[in-house]
Amino acid sequence: MRSWMTALAGIVILSTTTVGAPAAAAPGIPAGFELKGTDTYVHRASGTEFPMLVVGFTRDRARPFDIAGKDVAVSYRQEIGGHPVIARIAMIQIVDLTPKEHYLGMKSLVGSYYKGMSFTAIQPQGEGPFTPKGMNVGSGYQGRFKAMQGDTPYELSLSTVKLGAWDVRLTAAYPAAAATEARKNILRLAATLKKTGPAVK
Repeated sequence: MRSWMTALAGIVILSTTTVGAPAAAAPGIPAGFELKGTDTYVHRASGTEFPMLVVGFTRDRARPFDIAGKDVAVSYRQEIGGHPVIARIAMIQIVDLTPKEHYLGMKSLVGSYYKGMSFTAIQPQGEGPFTPKGMNVGSGYQGRFKAMQGDTPYELSLSTVKLGAWDVRLTAAYPAAAATEARKNILRLAATLKKTGPAVK
């Protein structure tokens, strides 16, 4: 069996390459998803629903990490004061991967998750366990970073949790001047998407 670090490395490689869709995928629908209604993507493997519009965010991108579309990432976007706020949810399955291991395996890439955006001067501001709403104390792991996007100070965050058999990663980027509002909005987004997601065991 592959180690969790080897498996994470595979996810990283696949996330930077073009992944072909299986023949059964509907035209325009990423592998691993099916369409509900006119614009909601449903991740087949977990049942999680990703609407086009949700709590002020617009779905920006959905992509699989593997041919079958079991492991996926979906990005949402909004603007505050003319600056983009990006939240990206990745759902993967790696046996015995803890939230802390998940976080440590991906933190070096925290500035590279955002389509069309590049960051410089990335500096860690703190990391450690956190308690997601409705879950056991300290069952998640999170870190925040300061960065620059052009001339605009930004804050980046990386949060990891275990939802049933799924290892879930939320990466976010938002202008530092609007950090309080952006964090609140991102928490609302995560809570809304979690309602259709895998159950906590």
